[in-house]
Amino acid sequence: MKHIWILVACVAAGISLPVFAQQKAEKMTVNPALEKELYALDLKWMKAEHDKKMDGPDSMGELWTDDFFDVLPGGKVVNKQEMMDMMGKANPKPGTGAFPDTFKLRAVYGNVALATDHTIIKGLDANGSIVPVIEMGVIRMFVKENGKWRVAGAGLVPIPPPAK
Repeated sequence: MKHIWILVACVAAGISLPVFAQQKAEKMTVNPALEKELYALDLKWMKAEHDKKMDGPDSMGELWTDDFFDVLPGGKVVNKQEMMDMMGKANPKPGTGAFPDTFKLRAVYGNVALATDHTIIKGLDANGSIVPVIEMGVIRMFVKENGKWRVAGAGLVPIPPPAK
């Protein structure tokens, strides 16, 4: 008799699990204060890269998680150290670098937030004038660690220039 009850309990659990799994997901509502906070973090990130700030407050070392990664426009995936090495070798001039705009928080799943932005990378042309070099759509990933939002990574998708 004991074996029958165990079998009945297993069957009941097997039937109920798929029902729980099919429950409708709650609709996410964007928190404007969080969106503003993460956009400010995004801008600190770009400043740290431009200024080659590797450690200390508002540095790449502090802002980025240990597992940080970027998927670059050509598809290459780089980790935190590789990205810091690339930024350290760059020779940015005033007015050049990454300029994100139209930041939009898209989803928050507990301690993970996903956002998008439009970013223009500016550099110098042959005459020394500041010009757009590449335009990208970007997905930005953030995680909350020990009560603080940090950058987990990004995926950069080039936007081709309009046909002439």
